[in-house]
Amino acid sequence: MELHLVLAFDVSASVNDMEFDLQRTGIARALRSKSVSGAIADAPGGVAIAIVQWSSSTRQSLGLNWVVLHDLEDTAAYADEVADMPRRIPGGGTMIHSGLEFAADMLEVAPGTARRQVFDLAGNGRTDDFERMLETRGRLLKQGIVINALAIEEDPVGLTNYFYQYLVGGENAFVVTASDFEDFELAMQIKLYQEISGRHFSHLPEHSEIEVRLAALSQQDLVPLRKSLKEQR
Repeated sequence: MELHLVLAFDVSASVNDMEFDLQRTGIARALRSKSVSGAIADAPGGVAIAIVQWSSSTRQSLGLNWVVLHDLEDTAAYADEVADMPRRIPGGGTMIHSGLEFAADMLEVAPGTARRQVFDLAGNGRTDDFERMLETRGRLLKQGIVINALAIEEDPVGLTNYFYQYLVGGENAFVVTASDFEDFELAMQIKLYQEISGRHFSHLPEHSEIEVRLAALSQQDLVPLRKSLKEQR
């Protein structure tokens, strides 16, 4: 198949239940979008996805086990499961290396074989154990695993650059930024589309956030966005 994709939710103490729901709902809606569901339908052999929840060293949990998606119907049904997924960890620290290690364990039981293996880690803070994160990252990159990230910028800002410098890696690795949890849905839609389709877009400092986001979406998805942007101007 085309892709093994592990989505890693941040459920540390800095993420309250409302913010967890915004993550969960955001992924479900991103999966239902025409751009993402279409990319899944076009993927040779399908796409396998699993979701994990992570926080402290001893607090990781399987959110949803592996499922292989082939078409629009598969993806719509899976989006419903994601929307109903409970929070399995009540809080804890921000041990990014533990989330990476748990996601790596999931690849050991992934269905079939895939041309690409990708971790998609979402978080709103820096790790509590920097050296362990670097060590784990290096080991996984040597295995050919791509690590991408979604930075939820809150306080302090600068998480996007931190993830670029110290977390992401592998072929065409990238970071997508959500300005806050309410921005998570659109950021995840862009991220999933890039990961599943294999298309890659520039995220240069001189490009506005809107330009980068518009570049990743299908024409059908752009219609309401463009209308909203014109009204804001």
